[in-house]
Amino acid sequence: MRPTILFVDDEIINLFVLEKRFESEYNVLTAESGEDAIKKIEENKDSINALISDLRMPGMDGLQLIDRIKPDMVDIPCFLLTGYDRNEQIEGALSSKKVLHMFKKPFDYNEIDTVLKESL
Repeated sequence: MRPTILFVDDEIINLFVLEKRFESEYNVLTAESGEDAIKKIEENKDSINALISDLRMPGMDGLQLIDRIKPDMVDIPCFLLTGYDRNEQIEGALSSKKVLHMFKKPFDYNEIDTVLKESL
């Protein structure tokens, strides 16, 4: 059975590219916001194997999204996408293992694939 990955990003082109790049190996779900991601998670809670979210989004950011879902989905590996450098907030999420890895934009698809395979 193929793992299911939920990609969350407010930039639709990023979701399109990520979906096209990874759909041959994974079941790919996409969400354009934290709120949209919560709905997708509620609809697919038992089948999502990993979450990869943009950090900076209008409304709910990536870390707020992870904080919302973690109590109900303790074992799901979560990752961040960001165009920004590491900061205290990101370092804290990484050191606490709330976030397993941060991917820097522009993405390195091979890095994402390698980290996903190691985590799943």
